[in-house]
Amino acid sequence: MQSLQTIFPALAVVFGLIFTGVFVRRIGWMNASADRTMIQLTVRLLFPCLVIDRLTGADWLHDASDLLVPSTVGFALTAIGFMVAWIVATLFAKPLALDTANKRRTFVLCAGMFNYGYIPIPLVGELFADDPTMMPTLLIHNVGVDIAMWTLGIVIISGGFSRQTWKGIFNPVVISIIVALVLKIIEPIFIAQPIPGMHAVLAPGARVIQLLGECAIPMSLLLTGATIADVWQDADLHKALGTSVGGVVVRLMILPLIFLGLAYVSPVSDALAKVMVIQAAMPAAIFPIVLAKHYGGDAPTAVRVVIVTQIIGVITIPMWLAIGLPLVK
Repeated sequence: MQSLQTIFPALAVVFGLIFTGVFVRRIGWMNASADRTMIQLTVRLLFPCLVIDRLTGADWLHDASDLLVPSTVGFALTAIGFMVAWIVATLFAKPLALDTANKRRTFVLCAGMFNYGYIPIPLVGELFADDPTMMPTLLIHNVGVDIAMWTLGIVIISGGFSRQTWKGIFNPVVISIIVALVLKIIEPIFIAQPIPGMHAVLAPGARVIQLLGECAIPMSLLLTGATIADVWQDADLHKALGTSVGGVVVRLMILPLIFLGLAYVSPVSDALAKVMVIQAAMPAAIFPIVLAKHYGGDAPTAVRVVIVTQIIGVITIPMWLAIGLPLVK
């Protein structure tokens, strides 16, 4: 059973790296001009290496359900998040200061979308370092979240769907998952019929991939902190306070209760149930800010929801984890 004594240190590592990103941005050690290169390096190289290392190195792929169930659950949880946020935004538009359709669509995208990568991945690594099934389950689950974001999410924020959005689904991380799965599937062939000397050839390459993958989480969390430092000035948190409060209520109160209930009653594996609990505790994802800006959403609304849920999440994440993880043990 995960207790607060184990949850707090794990969260301290994650948020410590995020706050370090805020700090180095503020003092000018990490310039915004370098962000594009660092993001490309992280998304196109470091995270794919992390995925390949974790998926190929774990004993977890036993049948097709290991692929289909987590990804389906990830898509479903995201869809539920959008639906609940849409209901709240529609019924309480005036008190939430969502006086235009554009603001309501942005609220639905951001409040409905949980942080499924930059915080959960290092958190799983810290909390479940001895469980080889947790990280693969989370990564496969995230495929479903990605699909939901680039389909349902784009329809919500832009008011329509175009063929170009499919490009977002086949991003480097998803492609690396496919590569890792292929390697995992053909692995028994090489075990049954080993090629002499092949291990000596492949071992250094595997170690390089492992080391690059280990850089992904620190780099991504530093970039997260830097992004928060940048958008903080645009948040105007004293304005449209109802939007911030609504984001906290939806993302950090209503949806966690729903997700924990589903994790408790759903006939899924223990690893997936724990992933559902972790996602229940997450604040809003940061990337929807980019989507809101790119697809004509209301950027201030996106920033308010994301920033406030990240701040309040420091308090609510350990609370929901302490409540939820024992339920699915």
